[in-house]
Amino acid sequence: MEDCLHLFHRETADWFKETLGEPTPVQKSSWPAIAAGGHVLVSAPTGTGKTLSAFLVFLDRLKEKAVEGRLPRELHLIYVSPLKSLAADIRENLKKPLAGIGGENLIYTAIRTGDTSQRERQQMVRKPPHILIITPESLYLMLTSKTGQNVLCTAKTVIIDELHALIDTKRGAHLMLSLARLDLLCKSPLQRIGLSATISPLDAAARYLAPEPVWVAAPVMEKKVQLQILGAYAGNSKRRKDPVWQELSELVYKYCQGNKSVIAFVEGRRYAEKLAYYVNLLGGEDFARVHHGSLSKEQRHDTEMALRQGRLRLLCATSSMELGIDVGEIDQVLQVGCPRTVSGTMQRLGRAGHNPNRTSVMYLFPRTAAESISCGMTAQLAREGKVERMNPPKGCLDVLAQHLVSMAAFKSYEVEDVMKILPRAWPFDELTQEDVESVLRMLAGDYEHKRDVPVRPRILYDRIHGIVEGDGYSRMLAVMAGGTIPDKGLYTVRTEEGVKVGEADEEFVYETQKGDRFILGAFAWKVVNIGRDAVTVTQAPVEGARLPFWKGEIKGRDKETGIYFGRIFRSLREAEEAGKLEKALLDMGLDESAAKLACGYLKRQIAATGGLPDDRTILAEHFRDQSGNSQLMIHSLFGRRVNAPLALLAMQTAQEEMGIQVGSVDEEDGFLLYSYGNRALPEGLLGRISPEASRGVLSALLPAAPVFNMAFRYNCGRALMMGAKGSGRQPLWMQRLRSAEMLDQVVREKDHPLIRETRRECMEQLWDVAGVREILEKIRAGEIIVREVYTEVPSPMSLPLQWSQEAAVMYDYSPTTRGIYGAVEDALKEEKELLVPGAAELSQVQEREKIPENEKQLHSLLMTEGDLAAGELDIPVEWLESLNREGRALYLEQGLWIAAEHREEYEKALENPSGKEARSIVRRMLRYRGGASACQTAGRYGWQEEAARGVLEELCKREEAVRQEELCTEAKTAGQEAAGRTARASGKQDKEIRYYHARLYKQARTRTLKNRRQEITTSPCSAYCGLLASRIQRSAPPEECVRAAVAFFAGTAYPAEVWEEMLLPARAKNYRENLLDALLSTGEYFWHMEEQGKICFSPAQKIDWDGDVQIPYEVLSEKEKLLVQALSKRGASFMQALSGVIPGESPYDTLLSLMEKGIVYADSFVPVRQWLDREKLHKGTARLRAGARARAMQAGRWDLVRPLIPLSVQEQMDRCFDRYLVLCRETAAVAGVPWQEALSLLRVQEYTGQVRRGYFVEGLSGAQFIRREDFGAVTAALRHPGRELVWINAADPMQAWGKLIPHQKERAFINIGGNAVALKAGVPVAVFEKQGGVLRFFEQESLGEALSLFVQEYKRGRLFAGKKRILVKTYPAEAVKELEESGFGREVQGYSLYR
Repeated sequence: MEDCLHLFHRETADWFKETLGEPTPVQKSSWPAIAAGGHVLVSAPTGTGKTLSAFLVFLDRLKEKAVEGRLPRELHLIYVSPLKSLAADIRENLKKPLAGIGGENLIYTAIRTGDTSQRERQQMVRKPPHILIITPESLYLMLTSKTGQNVLCTAKTVIIDELHALIDTKRGAHLMLSLARLDLLCKSPLQRIGLSATISPLDAAARYLAPEPVWVAAPVMEKKVQLQILGAYAGNSKRRKDPVWQELSELVYKYCQGNKSVIAFVEGRRYAEKLAYYVNLLGGEDFARVHHGSLSKEQRHDTEMALRQGRLRLLCATSSMELGIDVGEIDQVLQVGCPRTVSGTMQRLGRAGHNPNRTSVMYLFPRTAAESISCGMTAQLAREGKVERMNPPKGCLDVLAQHLVSMAAFKSYEVEDVMKILPRAWPFDELTQEDVESVLRMLAGDYEHKRDVPVRPRILYDRIHGIVEGDGYSRMLAVMAGGTIPDKGLYTVRTEEGVKVGEADEEFVYETQKGDRFILGAFAWKVVNIGRDAVTVTQAPVEGARLPFWKGEIKGRDKETGIYFGRIFRSLREAEEAGKLEKALLDMGLDESAAKLACGYLKRQIAATGGLPDDRTILAEHFRDQSGNSQLMIHSLFGRRVNAPLALLAMQTAQEEMGIQVGSVDEEDGFLLYSYGNRALPEGLLGRISPEASRGVLSALLPAAPVFNMAFRYNCGRALMMGAKGSGRQPLWMQRLRSAEMLDQVVREKDHPLIRETRRECMEQLWDVAGVREILEKIRAGEIIVREVYTEVPSPMSLPLQWSQEAAVMYDYSPTTRGIYGAVEDALKEEKELLVPGAAELSQVQEREKIPENEKQLHSLLMTEGDLAAGELDIPVEWLESLNREGRALYLEQGLWIAAEHREEYEKALENPSGKEARSIVRRMLRYRGGASACQTAGRYGWQEEAARGVLEELCKREEAVRQEELCTEAKTAGQEAAGRTARASGKQDKEIRYYHARLYKQARTRTLKNRRQEITTSPCSAYCGLLASRIQRSAPPEECVRAAVAFFAGTAYPAEVWEEMLLPARAKNYRENLLDALLSTGEYFWHMEEQGKICFSPAQKIDWDGDVQIPYEVLSEKEKLLVQALSKRGASFMQALSGVIPGESPYDTLLSLMEKGIVYADSFVPVRQWLDREKLHKGTARLRAGARARAMQAGRWDLVRPLIPLSVQEQMDRCFDRYLVLCRETAAVAGVPWQEALSLLRVQEYTGQVRRGYFVEGLSGAQFIRREDFGAVTAALRHPGRELVWINAADPMQAWGKLIPHQKERAFINIGGNAVALKAGVPVAVFEKQGGVLRFFEQESLGEALSLFVQEYKRGRLFAGKKRILVKTYPAEAVKELEESGFGREVQGYSLYR
């Protein structure tokens, strides 16, 4: 003890002895090295005194300096904490030693995080603290400001807490670059002390911490740990809504009894909320609370305080509680489900027995048998201390970009300054000057400007002198968009009083409506309003509230851990062969119940596949899914970082060999390949993948992988290429769209810094490409055996991935067929009536947003826009002269100013108009100076007009420019001007060809479309309902009305009775059965019966005469087979001709049976009517049955139902337009149109002017389309709805209330065939229900008119066609007068009406 404590002054040493006793081994190891002033890495388990080992030396020295009067009010020590809440804990924990050594009034501490108030920040600048506790992001922001640098420049030491949580992330790389900048700012390297939990390998972590030698203090410490896996569920025979979680909750509740404070860790925010919800149902409200990253800081702080003070019994937490937040003594630590990492398990384990010399105990509750085994293996590795190897990112060009902007925020720097900083940050020490210059060129906008994309430069970069400067935009970007945590587009959840509750996932909010209730922070909230950035809520009862979800990225298991798992699996297989499997599982820490469950699971797997995958064996399991499609499950235990890229390689190999599309899903224990078809996936796939070519193939496949798009989006944000975030939420879809557009533009530029960085991150961080090659080489060498097995059904270990595959196909896979792509391409190529952008829109897209404010910004503009002629920009000419004197701008003989860096390009272009340089400068001219003719272009650059036209036409061929014929704006000569006056006098004007930049032209066209949409007004939903209902009746002969109605509903099946009781009578005045029979006898239409007795009419021209008639003989009786065979040979036949087919029996009943199965039909509707009356005929008299047989002879010819030519998507869309006029998500669903495929076509058709898009009808989805030819009439009808009254059956397809449009609450009715509703201007005013037995009305003033019209319509047979008498039994007393006046007769039971 004396050897160690003699480093401190007596008062400090005495306090330590009295309070804490003997120093821990880690304190003994670290204090001498820290006192000597060297860099130190302190690595030890949680609860071993790391924090005091770092602080005590400095507290002792600062206190003595203060006592001696040698301690100025300036910063000495920076303590970097990865969590804001952890920072507050550190300050609280410093109070005890400061008070103990008598330094509480001498040494000042402060916290700087995102929660620090403006007043506290100003106080910090005026009176800097001696110790500053800060987060990595706040340190970066202080380095970005002048006042921040003034505070930081006196620091001598920096302590980095929880280094293991930062080292594998870009957040850690960002911090190390901040520390390197801090070294330069402080004029000498700061002493760096890193505090970490167990980390591997230690020498690599030491190199990461500092470029100089680092003392590693990591003594072997016997931290007693105990991990038990419990499988005994509470057991309950009651049926439950969520049995697994409800039983787990009972177990957790049971383990809380007798304990003051318990933490239950779960994997995911949703599960934390779920566990707390079910436990609170048992223990009462506030028994359990949650702690995760989507709660507000206030809620997290309240929860932490409640746990620390012993007021909270159970905390359900995610990884947010893994780090060293002080919550006092924890009696019990539970883990529900399997922890994702061994290091995370160690961190969570340290929560129990947080102090040295105490045994840390954790109880794990697996949810499934498979999880029991995973928990056991994770626990085994945790006991052995085999944590995952660190894999810090190297290079991080996106992080470098952010710091390069930050460095220019308030003063300039040179590239050489950057090269002095980078060697002091391990993630960047191998970057070259060319790497730095490429990032600077990206920030200056060079890559965008090369493609004529106008962006505001993030920095001002003088490439000639190597000087970098910033402006106001640079400062705003660095401050508002800084940091490395990606923006997930989350919504803020606030109460009506403005108190922040937490954050909600964007997709969850999209599925939520006003009035919905959901759980957040173990409390229920009711949605009051959903705004652009926030959800307003009020507290509500918990019962029945929804659980939210968040989309997150899960870090994959590394290969080394996978190999350890494989060895355990091999030992379990050997134990099974020896009959000791259950004992081996018990030895891993599983209790008897969990061991039995896991034992059964493993034995079923071995029985199915003949073995288990392990570190030397990969199982390739072939089986077919329920649809008969081939699937191949690769059981590989090497973790997702290996399995994901390996799945891509296997999928690519299978596709090349089979020539068909193959999909894949992957997870930690393998991946699943699936095909669409009967062909089996081949054997030996992994053996045919070349290890040597694997990296190159993966690099080529990478840009098409979702992981690349996600990483690119995050990197764009980190590199400040997505612009400033602003104060509001940037929707995730908008971020995705912007990054996708940027990726599409730069994906082919392999040297683009963000492409390089994204490729590196995917190949080295998210994937383990070196591990993939190693596995493939071992397969080739025979060190790893691939066993191919065939199973009838998926083995137990395959099931999770098969479920993932089904989910991927069902929810994520949005198939767009080649036909759709072809249709889109054809429409774009062949459509001659492309929408021409308006002159105003062409002018608007050319408008300049900002004028240069100084010479530096003018030079940046020349770099972006190319040449500048006199008068094109309102700037002082002195700026150009000054740039010329500095050698940064040149004046050309053609009267153009250019940036000096463009000199060579312009010399080549002006000398040779046919070269690529000429195309480049003309393209820029069109982009930034507007459209031009060949004559104008020739005059600008001193070329012949033909040469200029050649350049412009070549740009058009390359789709980089667009030619458009338009009226002349200026004459070339005086003679032409005179000719122009003559032409105008005669009513004719000259035309010329002008050329526009393709992207600008497209933007102008889009803006024209937008302006046209804005001309559209939104009409109330009642106007649309009235419009549809008004189209039912036509002023035409009944024969024509029947033909039009059948054509209108062709292709859609409705119940058989509906056709002649509702659809046709409503559309043909005085409808009679012979009208339909006469139409069918012409052969123009035919019908067939579908499931549930529905009838569908189809035009005869849609019959596929070349297709085979599909007859399900296996379900036919012998009599039915005889008739089918006869019709197959004879063709269409009258019933008399079929009389002898079934000996001694009429074929009629058998024909009806075949009709019911959809196999035959007749030339008339007679069979359908008799099929509907079959019960009445069966019970009727002999005379009635004889009459039916006689009518059956008039059914016409019978024939087999033939296949139809399937409708294309366009034909389905046209049918929907015909019926509903407006095509949107709701009408598409009713009409059976595949919406996503239709949307692909509609986007093109809107662009070509075939359809108009707008928000026409309130209450329908936002994407609404009307055909061009219908647009005027439909919008006019919607704007000026007719006031006439219409009666319509409530179930009629053209009755939109309750189907396309939600019912009005006070005017709701049931949409069934026995109800009829009266609409006035589309608004329901009265309704007859129960076949006219009940009358309700909504408007007294319209009731008389409605009842009078009802009497007319009923007597004409348009309503309730099957009823000869209506008896109104239930009616309001106010309706008596109107009933009598309209023609209803008074009877004993009510009012009657006869047809």
